[in-house]
Amino acid sequence: MSVLSRAWRYIWSSNPRLIFATGFCTMRLPSKTIDIITAILLQHHGSVKTFSVDISPIHSSQHPVVDRWMLFLSRNGLMNLSVRNEKSVNAPYKLPSYVYNVELEHLVLSNCIFRPPCSFRGFSKLGKLQLTRVSFELDVATSSLWMPSLETLHFTKCSGLRFLNIYAPKLLYLYLVGCGNDPLNLGPFMVCSKLKTFGILEQEVPLNTQDKTMIPTDILHSWPNLNRLILGKCFLKFFRSGTGVDCPPMRLNRLHLTDYDFDGEDQMFALLSILRNSPDLEILSFHMLSQRKNDDMEVDENSSQGPDYGTQQLNNLRTLQINRFHGSRAELLFIKFILASAPLLQKAILLVETSVCESQSLEISKVLMRFPRASPKSEIIYEPWSEEQISDSAMMSRWQEPLSDSSSCHLYPLFDLVIALAFCRYIEAYKELITVVVNGVLRNSDTD
Repeated sequence: MSVLSRAWRYIWSSNPRLIFATGFCTMRLPSKTIDIITAILLQHHGSVKTFSVDISPIHSSQHPVVDRWMLFLSRNGLMNLSVRNEKSVNAPYKLPSYVYNVELEHLVLSNCIFRPPCSFRGFSKLGKLQLTRVSFELDVATSSLWMPSLETLHFTKCSGLRFLNIYAPKLLYLYLVGCGNDPLNLGPFMVCSKLKTFGILEQEVPLNTQDKTMIPTDILHSWPNLNRLILGKCFLKFFRSGTGVDCPPMRLNRLHLTDYDFDGEDQMFALLSILRNSPDLEILSFHMLSQRKNDDMEVDENSSQGPDYGTQQLNNLRTLQINRFHGSRAELLFIKFILASAPLLQKAILLVETSVCESQSLEISKVLMRFPRASPKSEIIYEPWSEEQISDSAMMSRWQEPLSDSSSCHLYPLFDLVIALAFCRYIEAYKELITVVVNGVLRNSDTD
């Protein structure tokens, strides 16, 4: 930096955004990483508004060093904090008590212990909260948290949520992934009338263990502005046949269902209930179960077996996507229904499961081409499925607001480009100087 400009020589020491990405923290010995980060913090002057670090390589015996970093940051205007602890063999990092006194606006934690002091009532300015494998250790005094500015809340495989009550009247995005063993109480979120996106992907949750705050009709009815819904099979059970529960009218434009089974009567009943009450739906996607019955792989589009779709119309549907498509009778009947009932459909994307052999895949494609279509512009995209394409977590990430600080990583290539351009300018100026000097020498020699 000092080569480019003397004024830039120490500008790094007042940078308010310190991002120690995973690549930086894992490319050297943990002791060296600790020394470098500590040295940077000791030489830093001014506020540190954003601090992101991956402590996965740091052994739990060195966590007191991380505590000292947190103490320094808590006294220097910290607003955005990200502590990642991805390595499963590493012990969870316990967030020190003084962090709870900071007026944070953005908090990202993974593999940490959330145990606030008794005086803690919530983060009043926190706008985004993303927690992965975080263990909550709460008592009666800290079980109810008030977060009036919170807009995005994401729990992934967290524990200790059963007695947690979060009150966030401005919440817009709520995601629960893999928290089925210790479900979060959704009752306090029923006052979040501004909620736009709700995603719940959990393990098996017995229906008879839910209290009435988990009745989906009451929950969905309390979110009139909901337009994106991501559901796992555990939540679909509430709409199954015989329960007498029907989906309330909604303004959905995107619906994503995971671990879906078209042969499951209860799941199909739930799907039809949602479609019937979502006239504005534009995007419908499924992530199918990977295992199928061997006797259900026969291709027969004329089979009369299947649910009664009736005359239901999907007048606004534009995109259908099925991940891990198998080509079963039930799947083909559903696609036939969609193609015939969606006059504005543009794409039907079918990503075929790898277990489907090539000959069977060819037969399925021939059957699909014969289905009548209500939309003259619709096309069927028939491609093999791969794990790298679209997973549940990727779909969740695509539909949610940016939570992580990964966008800051894009500054590094941009910064390198600026440095490279500046260096090129110096080279060009140096070349011009050499040219002038050489020309002057040549003129002088000609004069002599």
